[in-house]
Amino acid sequence: MTSNFWDCCVGLVKRWNVLSPSFTWPYSYKVSHNLQMHPLPQASPYIVRRFWGIVHRKLLRLSRLYCRWHGIPFDGQIMQLPFGLILKWSDGTRAEEVLAMEAARRAGMPVPRVICYGEQPDSPHAPVSILMTRLPGRELGRVYEDLDVAERDAILNEMNAYLSSMRQWKSPWGRERICSSSGTSIRSVRVPFTTMGPFETEDQMNDYLLFPAGHDAYDTEEDYPSLKKEIEKLFSDKHRIVYTHGDLKHHNILIHEGHVSGFIDWESAGWYPEYWEFTTALRFQREDFWWYDFVVRLGGHRYTVYRDAERALITLTGGWCVGW
Repeated sequence: MTSNFWDCCVGLVKRWNVLSPSFTWPYSYKVSHNLQMHPLPQASPYIVRRFWGIVHRKLLRLSRLYCRWHGIPFDGQIMQLPFGLILKWSDGTRAEEVLAMEAARRAGMPVPRVICYGEQPDSPHAPVSILMTRLPGRELGRVYEDLDVAERDAILNEMNAYLSSMRQWKSPWGRERICSSSGTSIRSVRVPFTTMGPFETEDQMNDYLLFPAGHDAYDTEEDYPSLKKEIEKLFSDKHRIVYTHGDLKHHNILIHEGHVSGFIDWESAGWYPEYWEFTTALRFQREDFWWYDFVVRLGGHRYTVYRDAERALITLTGGWCVGW
């Protein structure tokens, strides 16, 4: 009996190759402009999160051995594990990211499944670790030049469907509140001190974004009024508050067999002014780079008028709002 059991286990390992770094679990997802947001799950009790945090520290050591065994680089923030799993423990990882991932996955998007998440009180810059499933595919930026026109259009249409669905979701925190998925502060590398909010109005957020403005951030005193005037083009308009991924970059989109197989890195997700998704992705991009055209066609064309305002904001605040 025991022999048959182990023979079965060995057979499964060989057949599915579950120990391989390329192994992924089967997962079906939807492509629709009307994916619905489901109620957010409750956060796990602290004692449960603390337990998983201890377990995750052990998995970190396992990942080192696993990577050495397979001859692949060890990444101390995104750790590869057997059985199609990944442990994310990086700067800024918070419980809010888990809830955002759960919301997107429940809606039907290609998002990793969260197995568990742990509390890391001894790591203030990375207070949460997340054990999740690995998704198939390669980063869009690494494969885009090799895709044909039909595949590029399919990927654009799929991403458009996901973003359009998200932007229709109704916030449980009120129509004007700017906050994370769970109603708390937002983490974003493009804002002062990488954290902001929550804010009850867009005007409150605008005041916060201008807070670091200093007179040593520009060359002459005459520059200040012109920069302020440029920023007013952005701040004087009122915008809808919509659900936003917050870090729309080509390395956060995975492609497999000509389709979107993963939409990852949800640590900045939350409720933002409608322009945020696109201006964040566009403001440092050259117009002759394929990603610029991709984002413009994805919906960014409505907000290119704000590019100079975004750059003026960066200048006026001394670079605090620089994004990746």
